[in-house]
Amino acid sequence: MTGLGSADSRRHYATTPRLIEMLDAIFQAFRRRSPMALPEFVLYADGGSPEGDEAVRGSLAELRQELRSRGVPFAAVRQSALVDPTDGGSPMVRALRVVQALGGKPARAGSEPYTEPHAWRGGGRQYGQYTFPRSELLLAIENVVREAGPDAEPDELLHGLNRTGWRPGGIQWTARLRDAATDASRTVPALLIAVVAVLITDKPWYVTLLFLAVVMAALLALSILPGRAPVFLGLRREVRWFLSTTYLNQGPRADRGEGLTWRLLRFWPPGAVRQRVAAVARDIQDGGLLDEHRTGSGDEDAQRRHLQLRVHALREDLRDAHRAWSLDLRGRKRPTPPVLVLPDATADNGLIELLRAISDIRSIRSELDPLLVIAAVRHEDIGLLERSYAAEPTGTHLNGPGADLPAWYASWNRARRVSQSPSLEGRTLPWVLRVPLPEGLLLYPDLGVGSPRRSRLTTGRPRWTWLWSLPALALVLAATGLGLGVRDHRLSSQYCSSDLRGANQDTRRVEAPDGKGAAECVGVATGGVTFPVARQLQELIRQENASIGDSSYVTLVYAGPLSGPDPDGKNDDQLVKGFEELRGAYIAQHANNASQPVKLRLLVANGGTDMAGQYTMAKRIVEVARRDRTIVGVVGIGRDMTDTDQVLETLREAELPVVSGTNSGTWLLDKPNFFNLAATDQWQVKQLRLLADQLRTPGSHGYGTAGRAVVLGRNPVTRDRYTREQMDHGARMLTDVGYRVDRLERYGLSNGRPVLGRQVSQICQEGEVPRVVYFAGRTEDVNALMDGITSEPGCNGKQIAVLAGDDLSQAGFDSERSSVAANVTLYHLVLTAPGTKNQGTIFVNNLRKLGPEQEKILGLSAATPQTDSALSDGQTMLMHDATEVLYRAATGDGQPRGRAEAWSGLLRTNIDNLATGRIDFTAVTQDNAHDQGLEPGTRDNYAISLVRVANTGGAHYDRTVLCSRRAGDRHPLTEKECDVNRKAPSSPQPRP
Repeated sequence: MTGLGSADSRRHYATTPRLIEMLDAIFQAFRRRSPMALPEFVLYADGGSPEGDEAVRGSLAELRQELRSRGVPFAAVRQSALVDPTDGGSPMVRALRVVQALGGKPARAGSEPYTEPHAWRGGGRQYGQYTFPRSELLLAIENVVREAGPDAEPDELLHGLNRTGWRPGGIQWTARLRDAATDASRTVPALLIAVVAVLITDKPWYVTLLFLAVVMAALLALSILPGRAPVFLGLRREVRWFLSTTYLNQGPRADRGEGLTWRLLRFWPPGAVRQRVAAVARDIQDGGLLDEHRTGSGDEDAQRRHLQLRVHALREDLRDAHRAWSLDLRGRKRPTPPVLVLPDATADNGLIELLRAISDIRSIRSELDPLLVIAAVRHEDIGLLERSYAAEPTGTHLNGPGADLPAWYASWNRARRVSQSPSLEGRTLPWVLRVPLPEGLLLYPDLGVGSPRRSRLTTGRPRWTWLWSLPALALVLAATGLGLGVRDHRLSSQYCSSDLRGANQDTRRVEAPDGKGAAECVGVATGGVTFPVARQLQELIRQENASIGDSSYVTLVYAGPLSGPDPDGKNDDQLVKGFEELRGAYIAQHANNASQPVKLRLLVANGGTDMAGQYTMAKRIVEVARRDRTIVGVVGIGRDMTDTDQVLETLREAELPVVSGTNSGTWLLDKPNFFNLAATDQWQVKQLRLLADQLRTPGSHGYGTAGRAVVLGRNPVTRDRYTREQMDHGARMLTDVGYRVDRLERYGLSNGRPVLGRQVSQICQEGEVPRVVYFAGRTEDVNALMDGITSEPGCNGKQIAVLAGDDLSQAGFDSERSSVAANVTLYHLVLTAPGTKNQGTIFVNNLRKLGPEQEKILGLSAATPQTDSALSDGQTMLMHDATEVLYRAATGDGQPRGRAEAWSGLLRTNIDNLATGRIDFTAVTQDNAHDQGLEPGTRDNYAISLVRVANTGGAHYDRTVLCSRRAGDRHPLTEKECDVNRKAPSSPQPRP
């Protein structure tokens, strides 16, 4: 692009480079110190010949070409359009029409536009297009006044403005709808409402989106109703200007009453709507500049007020377009002022009248506007502008603080400040700067043509402003969106609940134990997190927690398996365990909250499949407990894993005791914060010896090879400590009894399923079928063992006895979850015992407090017998008792206790009539164990049942409780009580 004043430019008039230097000075100063006072340049020939006037116009045309080539925004008046027979030759009418065109009014049909095409548009390096909302508001008022006629009342005018939506050409409802949809006065409030709705509510995104759509639709509907002012009209910048500008101030006595129609949902700023519209309409009517029949013959003062108001609106639009610290920094992005080019200003065509109006309104108002005016005036008309300042275009610059300004500008600016004084005689035009051009240079371009200095001005927007622009914003939004997407993906892959505001760190996603399944949510369910198992039950617990209100309470955390490969839990014994345990904890919570002054708040924690994520769960529990001092302990952690030591130590450091209903690890008795209701593995095996002794005796039992027993358990890779303890204690017990014990290779898991092919082959090898198989595996593995024995030819017709610990109590032999081979009799333990006190226990009384809906969700009621499949495995009763015990230890004298007090209270626990019997932890201490004839750190008051399960053919199983005793009963069981030949019930339970 050719530089301003460059040597490559081809110019016809020698004065043009000098004019460019003058503009250079203004542009550079404007770039550094906007806003600044900008003169109205009036160019004229000093000789007075018609040729000189024509040359001035030619030099201005060259200057206009230079502005266009440099991308400076400017508007040029079309000279031919000023000759209009409909204006009656009135200069004031012509001046008004020019201002209307400069403010965006389109040309009338069949008429020539008053401005050249692409008015106010700069090059590609300029920022955006200029808008003229204030000028359009005045145009809307003018249109309504013209249609209403000279005798229109203010109410009629306001009604007309309402019909048009206070926009020119807005009568059609489609136009009003389009305007309403794009108007920030609607969209911004709606977006703000939506943002507030998102922040104050925890609703799904589609609910928020629907709410936003309803709000927007309501606002749009109110905006297109006939006869109504648009909603939030007072938020429009042009309306705020119209109501606040002091130019239209009606005085202290003006009536400010606007009526309900104008106040309702309009958000008007202070000001009188009715009076200001009436005042503007009165000037329009009295001046008659819009009346083609009066041709400008109205009141001259009213005409000047009308014209000046129009010029004032144009100035304010340009001032707003160059506001430096606006949201879009548009003033910083427009480094050059907009230029108004008047090619031939005369007294007749109204352009001199326009120059006067601009100067007058600038003198009346104190604000500086960015409009730079350049006009060519004939020598014969320069006398109309005599009361203005004249300066020669010289390159002299000042010294000192204003060294960047030329001397001619400084001189004019000083004279302007004095010339605006109202006491001066006559009418002055202080903003007009007359620039006489020598005719010698105009008519003889070879004379005085030097090499003008190269322009230092860059008219394009500063490069740094591109950092605050739509492309940059789009880039930032794209980067932000990408970053948020990456962050959301990271958070959603790491946490179970996350959004743009962050993540709920109380739950984490952990890899499935086999490394192949989907990640599971492990941790404490807070906020909106719900684990896959027992969703309805978790909701009941939430409701119970919410009902506590302002009452005093203690908080317990249930920790168990609440997720797995089968989220419904129908075919996963561990998930059935999680549901049944959580059910027991809820029964205790609901009953105590209904009757006790200190309420029980229950939090739910998930350890994942097989409790493989229990260490992560424990760390989350500790973190939640750090924030919530009402948490006094944990119930659950019912699976003995290799990291259980770390789990208990982590909880101990947080002073949290653990009461477990089913964790039977013998080594756990050494943990000071661990309290177990379940009989230890070592004690369980001691009870199974009563059966092993009977099975070894040759006789009518018909079992396999006399004296041979095998021990089968899981591979240590599974991190299952229970199976290792059961194998060790079981092997020693069978050896002590007199069996020849073979420890088979431990089986592994594939996709969570046991792989037992090789082990079953060893069991069923010809001539070596064992009399007893000690199964130290888990409940979910027993089907694979039974299927293998059934399908292996070596075991056909050979009766095998399978001994197992308490974990097999979870097997659903009365359902489709588990099965027993036809030639196998299964003997296993249950950690509870059916007792004669069944109907009077605390557990049964608590069940009576449940409502019908709760009974339906829990699958239990007070009428459910303890021998029912819902209770026979003992999981629900054990967890109920564990929760009841810890709750009572954490409350006393109607007051909640702290963690240390709850821990101490557990050591003194001795509660009778619970679901499993009497829970007595006083025998746990090392000091009194010897006095009771026990091994140090143990007790001998566990509940226990020895159960036999046999396949009676078809779809029926015989489940017989051989012997049992309730918790608190130290009477040892005997072989006589636990006779393996005890007769089965007469009516075996059919498989459903």
